[in-house]
Amino acid sequence: MTGPPPGHGERILVVEDEPDFADLTVLWLERHGWHPLVAADGPEALRMLDEAPPDLVLLDVGLPGLDGWGVIERIRERSRIPIVFVTARDSDADKVRGLGLGADDYVTKPISFPELVARVAAALRRAISWSGPDNRGQEIRRPGLLVDTRGHRVYAEGHQVHLTPTEYRLLRHLAERPDEVIAHADLLRSVWGPGYDDDVHLLRVTMRNLRAKLAQAAPGRHYVVTSYGQGYRFACDDDPGGSGS
Repeated sequence: MTGPPPGHGERILVVEDEPDFADLTVLWLERHGWHPLVAADGPEALRMLDEAPPDLVLLDVGLPGLDGWGVIERIRERSRIPIVFVTARDSDADKVRGLGLGADDYVTKPISFPELVARVAAALRRAISWSGPDNRGQEIRRPGLLVDTRGHRVYAEGHQVHLTPTEYRLLRHLAERPDEVIAHADLLRSVWGPGYDDDVHLLRVTMRNLRAKLAQAAPGRHYVVTSYGQGYRFACDDDPGGSGS
């Protein structure tokens, strides 16, 4: 990934029970202009979040007291704060679970610290984009779908679909260019930012979660079609095929 810009003192909560890894993470974050805080277990992390919400959370899965799955579920009940999983749990099932629970990114140990700080910078940029003003129009209407761009809400067949910020950006980018095949690299750059061009697995996992939520709200309708080896397109004609990842 490309190098991150200097931070501006954003508060980053590092939820990590391995002291050596936590200490190194703190050093790298401080070096890049952020203000890190450390919680060694799940309950401590939730207490710190309640007392002074940070700008981003780096979250391990294997934590004492309450694991990372429980922590993110509690956070997502009340906050859209960016969350990046940093964990040794590297199975596809764990990645699907983490992103499905609302993580903005999922990276596995061992990871180089330059890459970690680059992902932190990217997640913070995306958070600013999510919360900032949007002057490109208030709604995107497609057959069976409404994207409220001011409120960052999505409705499928009249039912609200509760998406993570990343899932929302992915669906919106596709809906803005209906019936156009958008390449994997284009989606990764547009949704996640520079440096994610080759992270196709991250895109596929996020797409899988997005499709599952849309299918729950609108059974039988396929909004996003796979163009194998190329990318994805938003299907205005409700193409019944090509719905695989």
